[in-house]
Amino acid sequence: MKWLPDGYEIDDDRERLDIDAICRFLLNEAYWHRWRRREDIEQQLRNSWRCLGLYTAHGDQVGFARAVSDQVALGYLADLYVLPGHRGRGLGLGLARELVDTPEARTMRWMLHTADAHRLYEKLGFGVPSPTLMERPAAPVHSPVSGDASYSGGRHASSQSAHITSR
Repeated sequence: MKWLPDGYEIDDDRERLDIDAICRFLLNEAYWHRWRRREDIEQQLRNSWRCLGLYTAHGDQVGFARAVSDQVALGYLADLYVLPGHRGRGLGLGLARELVDTPEARTMRWMLHTADAHRLYEKLGFGVPSPTLMERPAAPVHSPVSGDASYSGGRHASSQSAHITSR
């Protein structure tokens, strides 16, 4: 558990995570996650190295982030968000820092995708990928949720894959 200004708290207790709130945001608000189903999110949470919840002083979950890692050389920062009413306080930076700047994580090479939070992640040392980095887009895995106008044929391009954002 880590305390932030204004009584906010970051906690990695998975039992405390509000799965309904995480799914609600990722499936309805996040531009990078709408192709997934709730079952996909639950599996991703189970298989992640670390999952962090961001909580108010009253215990309401208002943010989330997770990391996928081999815990030796490689880490991937994913699904970071802070609800709109709580942005602008450095909370997204706090979540990201808690994942990538701990003693066990500092020596790993970290990657992420983002369409709109480059300046945030640059504060933690992220930059343009080196020429040695390549990416293989995923093939479509299932059809869209009925009525999801944002669906564009599955996870088939880096602009459609697991992006993260924080404001």
